Amino acid sequence: MAACTGAAPLIQTPSHTESSQNPVIDQQTSTPSLSPIYTQTPVPETSTNTPLPSHTNTFQLPSTGTPTPVPPILPSPFRSNLLRPNITPQAYIEDTCEYLKLRWDPNNSSPGTVVMPVMFHSITGDQNDLAADGSQIHEKDLDAFILRARELGFETITTEQLVHFLERNEKIPPRSMILILDDRRPGVARVTFYPYLIKYNWTLTLAWIIGDTDQKPATYLKELPNETYMTLWQQMEAYYALGVFDIQAHGYIHNIVANEESTEEFLRHELIDSRLELQKHFYCKDQSTGEEIINCQTDQPLAYIWPGGGFAKRAVEIARQAGYHVGFTINPRGPVMFNWIPLAAEKDASSPSWLPEIPMDDPLLVLPRYWSKDALYRLDEVTAISDEAIAYAQKYREVELSYLNNVCQPSYPETQSP
Repeated sequence: MAACTGAAPLIQTPSHTESSQNPVIDQQTSTPSLSPIYTQTPVPETSTNTPLPSHTNTFQLPSTGTPTPVPPILPSPFRSNLLRPNITPQAYIEDTCEYLKLRWDPNNSSPGTVVMPVMFHSITGDQNDLAADGSQIHEKDLDAFILRARELGFETITTEQLVHFLERNEKIPPRSMILILDDRRPGVARVTFYPYLIKYNWTLTLAWIIGDTDQKPATYLKELPNETYMTLWQQMEAYYALGVFDIQAHGYIHNIVANEESTEEFLRHELIDSRLELQKHFYCKDQSTGEEIINCQTDQPLAYIWPGGGFAKRAVEIARQAGYHVGFTINPRGPVMFNWIPLAAEKDASSPSWLPEIPMDDPLLVLPRYWSKDALYRLDEVTAISDEAIAYAQKYREVELSYLNNVCQPSYPETQSP
């Protein structure tokens, strides 16, 4: 099965060879009317602590006619200079009061909580040459990444945890990662990652291709010679039962990327049929008995990992209709936070293979991902962005709480410190 690619051409007769590599990807529209985080006129952010202007105007409440002070002007949304200039963080919650309630609920994640999505493909021995497409890293590089992530206090989360965080700001570790292994790689999952997952109580998300899985035998792993699985589905169902792997959709044919010319039939096959197959083998099957769960009701899989990083407006619409809550690109725009997704409106000449996401008009279905080869040095950048967001939230905390308690009804007095 072909690995994920950045700008793969349409292939009429796709190959399903497991060991094939990605073509080389550059490693590094119009703007829709997305609702901003705030509906008020923003206060420009400056390098000095300029006090907020006082307000003397009043407005009338229609129900009583009682003069009330004009609500405080909310600050402009947080932006980090560590992002590329063409990247604009996008909000996806339209109601300002709902956003502020979820942001400052003491039971939720505190402001500045950050998630770093990372895309992995192949992990190879330190003595081997790396593939030219940037999809591989050495074992020593994986060790270094995990060591540094631990030093900085990062923990992994599942797709379900990510969805609950992004949609409702539910509590997750302040510095979180979602590690995604693309394509059908049982050995990388079970042999390379599994010891780390057990040692640190982590999880790994598997972006699983359907393809010809029904016809494939189990993958023989010399490190686990006593395994007796016959089919690839049987092998992966057993691995899923270990409780550390999170299976999400990565297409049916997979190596034909979605684009504006994709037919409705093709898009539905890739997005809907692949989801149904994963439900049948993982989420609607009793893993202890192997029996089908009758009248199964599940939201899983929750994520669609766009094959080759290719997406289009109609593809995103079908993904939303099919029941996916989030989608992942191959564009390393930055980390994600609650109601804050760094995306671009137009192509960047320095990275022409990165498709612009803002025209899709659905930020949660075009989330960014860092490449594994860059993940180590990006950890400190993600940490710095989180620290900036925490400081920004602290600076404007009283303004936001004043708006929340004086404008939003009912009043929401319980607060938390960022």
